[in-house]
Amino acid sequence: MTSKSLCFRLMREDLKRRVWTIALTFLGFIFTILVPTAIKCSEFMEESAAWNYSVRQRMAANVVELLGANGMAVCVLLAAGVLWAVSGFHYLHNSKKVDFYHSIPVKRRTLFLSVYLDGILVPGLIYLLMQVLSTALAVHAKVGINHIGMIPVQFYVLNMVYYSMLYTTAVLAMMMTGNVVIALLGDLVFWAYGPAVAALRYLYYQWFHTFYETEEGLLNFSRMVRYSSPFADYMYALQILAEGEWRVVDLIGAAAVTAALAVLAFSLYKIRPSEAARKAMAFPKTEMPIKVLLTIPTALAFGMFFQAIRDKAFWLVFGTVFGALLIHCMMEIIYHFDFRKLFHNRVHLGLCMAVAVLLSLAGYYDWYGYDSWLPDPAKVSDAAVIMGYQDNWVTYGGPRKDTVTDLDTGEERDYYSWMYGSGDQYAFEHMKVKDIYSVMEAAKKGVRACEVKRKNAYDSVAFEAEEWERWVICFRMNNGKVVYRTYSIPMDEEMTAVRDTIHDSVEYKQGLYPILTQTASDTVKASFQQYDKQQPLDLDYEQLTRLLNVYQKEFEGLTMDTRRKELPMGTIQFMTREHYEACSQEKDKRYYGMWNRCYYPVYPSFTRTLELLKEAGATWTEIREDTVSSIAIYYDNIDYGALQSVPAQEMEEVVGKELVYEESEDIKELVPALAFQDYFNYNSFYEADMVNYLNVAVTLTEEDGENGAGEAGYRGEDVTRDGSLRFCLDKSKLSEEEMKKYHFDLYEMCGLYD
Repeated sequence: MTSKSLCFRLMREDLKRRVWTIALTFLGFIFTILVPTAIKCSEFMEESAAWNYSVRQRMAANVVELLGANGMAVCVLLAAGVLWAVSGFHYLHNSKKVDFYHSIPVKRRTLFLSVYLDGILVPGLIYLLMQVLSTALAVHAKVGINHIGMIPVQFYVLNMVYYSMLYTTAVLAMMMTGNVVIALLGDLVFWAYGPAVAALRYLYYQWFHTFYETEEGLLNFSRMVRYSSPFADYMYALQILAEGEWRVVDLIGAAAVTAALAVLAFSLYKIRPSEAARKAMAFPKTEMPIKVLLTIPTALAFGMFFQAIRDKAFWLVFGTVFGALLIHCMMEIIYHFDFRKLFHNRVHLGLCMAVAVLLSLAGYYDWYGYDSWLPDPAKVSDAAVIMGYQDNWVTYGGPRKDTVTDLDTGEERDYYSWMYGSGDQYAFEHMKVKDIYSVMEAAKKGVRACEVKRKNAYDSVAFEAEEWERWVICFRMNNGKVVYRTYSIPMDEEMTAVRDTIHDSVEYKQGLYPILTQTASDTVKASFQQYDKQQPLDLDYEQLTRLLNVYQKEFEGLTMDTRRKELPMGTIQFMTREHYEACSQEKDKRYYGMWNRCYYPVYPSFTRTLELLKEAGATWTEIREDTVSSIAIYYDNIDYGALQSVPAQEMEEVVGKELVYEESEDIKELVPALAFQDYFNYNSFYEADMVNYLNVAVTLTEEDGENGAGEAGYRGEDVTRDGSLRFCLDKSKLSEEEMKKYHFDLYEMCGLYD
């Protein structure tokens, strides 16, 4: 009891010498919480009655934000943590004051606790007072308890828990140093060192050309940034709570870390020598480890910076040596407070330089063998392959239901949005290609290309391909290990054959297209669409099951050879139960676009699918001369300077003009070259020589011209305002005379085909 009473008396005495600290903290919270809240409440009371519901809601949210995710108050807390730590323990950095305090007949534990607890309790009480007064103002202004809720309490608890951790970190910096300026620098290191090293690690991996960052890797990077710094952890926690998620586990973890740091700070306080005052570091044994931990990463960062400016090994080494020299010399000056100690401990400097240079060169030249690594085919169970991102039209993910407040009525309702998923992640989870030989051939080609790239040379003998693709390969080993690599691969004849083999396998398609793993029991509706005209199909369960199974079989059998020769003639959608329920709840189907998700191409060679669609009542239009009434071509994006040899009259008649062709002869000649823009996007492997930079709009005859809204009222971007359809033109289907007749040779002269 006597010890407790003594601690309280010492706390009161400590506050008497820190009145200015209390005043600054008080003013900081007044002008960041109380005053802004009073202003916003006054505005809400005086003007909200004149505005509609949505504006009043926004004004109320502005008031509540000051009681919760208040960035100004957070800044005050950050500054207060450092301020209270420095003002409480700055006597440790003055030899006379240290002798005085340590001559007092009080245990060091009691002396430490009295100062340490003041730095938490007093700011906490001031912050609590401001929070209570501000909440009372908000309630008095009739902002509404339903708006305020538990936000002031939750943010107060979170802010104080993380304030205590940051404050304790600053106290620890004071214990380890003998100078206030050095203590502030040390606190900055505690805040920033972990995230900086994590970022440096991420940049270091960029030297490896085959490195692929998975979602799990990014998550681990995020965790490393967060949990290696009290400041970063605080920012993450604030963001999570601002998004409405209250995580008690995070608060317990932060409190545990605070307690551990407090025990460490007290332990250092007990063994801290009195003569450490006015020295840079209170414990000389910590000088060398800290210097090494700062010098090597800084040297690596300098080397990367110089190498990014000039991609040569010389500049990488120069930057690394320069960075090591700079930071090491600065640390020695700081340690000794003497410029003459610039090159003190040359052995340490040499070792740091050597380690940093070796690490830099190891990454730059890949001495680890990371890029050249290839697995033993016998040890690979299966693989997932992402080839060039050609089929980026595939929709991944699913509907998500949220509850939102209607801004007009104030009523809550369900709101559905599409939660997009990662195509890469879907393939990694579902694709199991068993043809390891083909996968290894692709990996070998990628490794060879990587070796050439690392030498900054182009081997025209080895790579005669004009087209390159970026592949991602996931190797699943027999022992359960999963290895990811990304390759830039030249698509020569050999690799084209490998790509065709992998593409044509059922395992590849089932791992890339969600429709192929969709079950009939989860499918409730089907729709056929052509030229953005949606046709819902009225099918019973058996008919729907049969259509799904037939389409899946034909889609699984789709070969690369077929894709080179055919464009889709329509698209089909099989709605899952979840998707259909989300679409049925849409209030305005024209804008949310949920109805138009998850369509898959129907190729002319899908004869059994087309038969079943026809039986179900679906209709479609073939682009023929008798189904097209006009073709409008807008001649734009032409380089006038490159057409000096073209007669001026032709230039005036064509360039920048829209010409409409309605004669049967013109339509007959142009129709074979037409390719619907949207279907061309569905199949990027289609072999065609498209006339780029040319806008083509096709209008169908009245009988076939219902190019409009389907069940959802959706009109795609490939339908113009007047109902015509956007097409591309394949110049390989036109003769030279036709090219000149319709002025497409102008684009060829400008080089716009390339």
